[in-house]
Amino acid sequence: MQQTLPTHQPRIVWLDLLRLFAIFMVICIHCSDPFNVSPEARANPEFNLWGGIYGSFLRPCVPLFVMITGILLLPVKMSFETFYKKRLLRIAVPFIIWSILYNLFPWLTGILGLSSATISNVFAYAPADASQSLGDALKNIILIPFQFNVYTVPMWYLYMLIGLYLYMPFFSAWLEKATTKQKKIFLGCWSVTLFLPYAYTFLSSGLFGLSAWNTFGTFYYFAGFNGYLLLGHFLIKEVKEWSWNQTLAVTLPMFMMVVIELIIFSIILFLQRTKVVKVLLLSARTAFDLFG
Repeated sequence: MQQTLPTHQPRIVWLDLLRLFAIFMVICIHCSDPFNVSPEARANPEFNLWGGIYGSFLRPCVPLFVMITGILLLPVKMSFETFYKKRLLRIAVPFIIWSILYNLFPWLTGILGLSSATISNVFAYAPADASQSLGDALKNIILIPFQFNVYTVPMWYLYMLIGLYLYMPFFSAWLEKATTKQKKIFLGCWSVTLFLPYAYTFLSSGLFGLSAWNTFGTFYYFAGFNGYLLLGHFLIKEVKEWSWNQTLAVTLPMFMMVVIELIIFSIILFLQRTKVVKVLLLSARTAFDLFG
């Protein structure tokens, strides 16, 4: 017979502070996103550069939330029916209410006699000629269980979180029996997937079996936010508390790697936006044709 969690769990103060910090990062990143979203911003290399810099430092907010979820909920100690009822209902109601309100907003602007430009002023991804008809609003509402749209972009996180909640009771069955070594192997394979988007972009789009008829590559089954779930659990349950010297010895090199990667990416982005790369390549080809 499975155990159930106590009704009231003791609060973990440092996790509350970490959650507060992640919330602050979410607010900040939504302030920096417009630097990369609007056509005016995309046409300005300096906006793209600083938007990319700010955004890169703030992106860990969502992984932090998922790691906190893994710390608090893994392994699941209740039946999956009870877990689903408790967790899914908690997010389903606000998810549905806000999704409906967001999708009704364009129609309400029409009722109030406002121009469709008002919609794109509020929703950064909405087209300038967004529809204000009730029919389109109702269509978007019907599709809420299946997809988000330009009016409900922030809801992507809840779609992901619902998927993690559905997955966690089954993942927990493995987690309770897995050894520390097995968890490390899983995290090692998962860490490889973090670099695959770069490999697909700069090396080949057909790495590890990817093709037009197969989108499930070798490391597909280790990919996704489930790795952050396990990482949060692993750091708390399997890793001994570090001294400050150990912490700095590990985190400082990692931080410097991120900074260096960010600088390189920002320079490449800046050069691409200003077409300097194309000019340099054209100059090199011209010199080769003249003197080669």
